[in-house]
Amino acid sequence: MQQLGYLKETPSQTAGPYVHIGLTPNFCDISGVYDTDLGIGMVNDKTLGERITVTGRIFDGAGALVRDAVVEIWQADSAGLYN
Repeated sequence: MQQLGYLKETPSQTAGPYVHIGLTPNFCDISGVYDTDLGIGMVNDKTLGERITVTGRIFDGAGALVRDAVVEIWQADSAGLYN
């Protein structure tokens, strides 16, 4: 078990300061890429499966809170399958 006073740094996967433009072009006033930005309508009344909420905090290697992190998640459908 990892000691509470020690934070192991994960490998850097920084995509650059403009990664949000690729994720949310409409929000950044770039039209014609997607009808709506990715992730806007992940759940609706036809979505099957249990709803969960994931919460957490992200820290850098020095233990400081990271306030502008992007977290990529993958989720199976209600049958446990990936697209």
